[in-house]
Formats: sequence, C-alpha cells, structure tokens
Amino acid sequence: MEKVGNVLINLMQDLSQYSTDGNAHIKINSSMCDPHQFQTLFNYFTKGTILERIDLKVDELNTYVDCSCGYNQDFDQDDHAGYTRCPRCGKFAEVKDRPYELVTPNPSNANLRTNIRFS
Repeated sequence: MEKVGNVLINLMQDLSQYSTDGNAHIKINSSMCDPHQFQTLFNYFTKGTILERIDLKVDELNTYVDCSCGYNQDFDQDDHAGYTRCPRCGKFAEVKDRPYELVTPNPSNANLRTNIRFS
C-alpha cells in the first residue's frame, strides 16, 4: 500500500489537471487512512495553491476481490500478495487494493484544465 503523503501528492497532481468547478469527490482506501483525516491533510497542504478552493468530499474505498468467474466481494484481510483464492470457484482471484479513486471529476470524461484563474 502506498504511503498517505504519496497518495496526497498524486491526488493533487490529478486534480490540478482537471477542471473541477470548485468541487471534487474521492474515495480513499480505509486501510491506509481515515477519510476525515485525509480531508484535513488535503486542506492543509493545498493552502496557497490553485486547489485551495476545492470543496473535497472524501468517502471510504473498500478493498475487494475480483475473479474471472464473476465473483466480486469486499475483502477484509490486510495480509495478501495481490491475489487470493476465490471462495466460489477456487481459482486465484485478484485483490483490488487501490489507494484512492477519483469519482468527480471523472477522469474518463473530465475536461482538462486550460487556464488557471486566480481570484
């Protein structure tokens, strides 16, 4: 799992690329950091930057198992090597353990920031 500081920097880089209209929504992996704590860190480290005025909503992102047989379930174990046995079919299934997910703006259809307006 990535460290909280690295995730914060990556999120700030992502958000600085997209037009946010002043609002953003992310999900943060609960095994890495509490969502409220992450929001406090974000507010502190964005002071004086173009991201300072973004109203960030932070929710919890759960780790889950994704198998080729269609099994998809939340996963609670902290100790894994990126895979586990699927309880349905017994094959190795991938553990999706992402540090964060940018919900809004959605990177697949968000407009890239074209200018920076300071006001």
